[in-house]
Amino acid sequence: MKSSLLKIIFICILVPCSSFAQEAEENIGEQIFKKKCAGCHGKDGNVQAYGISRKLTEIPSAEMGDRLKLFQSDKNLQNSGGVSAVMGKQVSVLDKQEFGGVLLYIQQNFAADK
Repeated sequence: MKSSLLKIIFICILVPCSSFAQEAEENIGEQIFKKKCAGCHGKDGNVQAYGISRKLTEIPSAEMGDRLKLFQSDKNLQNSGGVSAVMGKQVSVLDKQEFGGVLLYIQQNFAADK
């Protein structure tokens, strides 16, 4: 009985905390998107950055994650010049929480398969 009660209390504490953490991550993602991304991709993700990229609304969620991770980690892309270098510089300065927040925000709001 005591063990069951402790489990219920633990779940009641854990669930709201995880929801709060996800909400905080989403808010960080939205703030960063508006500050760093919307200028090129549009506030609704429906603009071709520099007139050549795909619209965020055309990119599936998983592919979006793969692309952002590549831009963040590939030093050759970051130093290549052009749009790849711009993207690389934008995401390479984000810490893990910021990166996760931006990715989550973009996937939930703009991905082709959202």
